[in-house]
Amino acid sequence: MTIKKHIILFVAAISFVVGSAFMPSQSNTEEYILKAAFLYRFTDYIDWGSSGIQTGDFTIAILGKSGITDPLIEIAKQKKAQGKRIVIKQYDNISDIAGCQILFISGSNKQDVEMAVSKMGDKPILIVAEQTDACAKGAHVNFLISDNKLKFEINPSAATISGLKISSQLLQHAIVVNTP
Repeated sequence: MTIKKHIILFVAAISFVVGSAFMPSQSNTEEYILKAAFLYRFTDYIDWGSSGIQTGDFTIAILGKSGITDPLIEIAKQKKAQGKRIVIKQYDNISDIAGCQILFISGSNKQDVEMAVSKMGDKPILIVAEQTDACAKGAHVNFLISDNKLKFEINPSAATISGLKISSQLLQHAIVVNTP
């Protein structure tokens, strides 16, 4: 598939998701299916550089129990990221995590955003969270519900420190949060 088709599909998916309101009757399962789809699509719009993705699998680490795990496992069965097989690993302790390209921090792990940034903030690992002020604390991407819609924030400054380059096509759909 050409890059132009990827961009069109991504923009269409973003428009659909951002335009979809979350009603109180919608389940967490549906929210996490959408978050997993976003997370997977982010892989097409992030450049990890030569040191971020070497040989082996594309690993997504999930810190804490999260509803995103099962949808990501389903995506990993069918898709590849950066031309590599996707592996999903779940962890309870941040010090056990090594060798991943994306770290997703569950909303249940409030202090772990700062710990993750401290431990991995200078490595080419995309840190994604779902917590209030996560980007202000140094996470690269943060999911939030605003006006009953799933949205995401991006902190380009933190991503640059980690050696990650975020595509302008992705940034134009995000709430940009810059920290010094």
